[in-house]
Amino acid sequence: MQFSFRIPNADYLGFPATPEAIVTAAQRAEALGFDAVLLNDHLIVKGNEEMVASWGNVYEPLTTMAYLAARTERIRLATSVLIMPYRNPVLVAKTVATLDQFSNGRVILGLGAGWLESEFAALAVSHGDRGARTDEYIKVCQACWAPDPVSFQGAYHQFEDMHCSPKPIQQPHPPIWIGGSSKAALRRAAEFATIWQPVPTKLDDLITHKANLEAACDKIGRTVPPQIRMSFRVNFSAITGKDPHGPDGNRLTGHGSAEDVASDIAKYRDEAGLDQFQLNFNGCGSLTQLEESMTLFMEQVRPTVEN
Repeated sequence: MQFSFRIPNADYLGFPATPEAIVTAAQRAEALGFDAVLLNDHLIVKGNEEMVASWGNVYEPLTTMAYLAARTERIRLATSVLIMPYRNPVLVAKTVATLDQFSNGRVILGLGAGWLESEFAALAVSHGDRGARTDEYIKVCQACWAPDPVSFQGAYHQFEDMHCSPKPIQQPHPPIWIGGSSKAALRRAAEFATIWQPVPTKLDDLITHKANLEAACDKIGRTVPPQIRMSFRVNFSAITGKDPHGPDGNRLTGHGSAEDVASDIAKYRDEAGLDQFQLNFNGCGSLTQLEESMTLFMEQVRPTVEN
């Protein structure tokens, strides 16, 4: 089974994101055997206290990945997700290709359309057509990663017989991961994704979304659907000290002891066929708790679910 880990490049974990925490977590993830670290993305936000507390301090993911490429050796570096429609796609293509070269082919490009309307307004980018822009911008990147000279004709970008090198080490390009479970997100995943990455969801809902993804693939003639790597929230009560039960008194999925977490993952493995998970240790209040949680998972949970 494969397990990636959402790195603390934003304050959403409950403790301040810092360069030290980001580098320490990435290096610890590599030492423990996680296959990838994933970074959040928001550029400028406003909103209620909770929104600002979670997303007001976010280290830009592509810049952070460049630094982590030099501070790690094997672990893959991913965005989850890069908000595509408010970035210039030619610049994204160039940046990602450069990162792939410097990291020796370790880049994964997780993409999404975004949702925060005030953020789009601050960046002077239309929010209403973000889906159409996302689709086209992915195609612009793919065009730029193809052999030179490159050409593209779309609604937002047009160029002909241009040169855009270096190309990525990974061919034809770094893996594209698509998140979300909406009809548009599933259609986009069917068209572009190596991996579909749904948010944490109930098992029955995941099975329904998986069937919808397969139907979207059938519609465009894709015979092998994207692999699935579900986001999975983990909160070890012994480390965080937080109650694993919800308001209804039932234990929350992914919360509790190592045995509880292993049982929950095994259920998704057995009933939905999942063998990949992206972990969010979002109950941690410090870097120490985060490292302890990462270690406990890889030393006790992973061996259980792989046997």
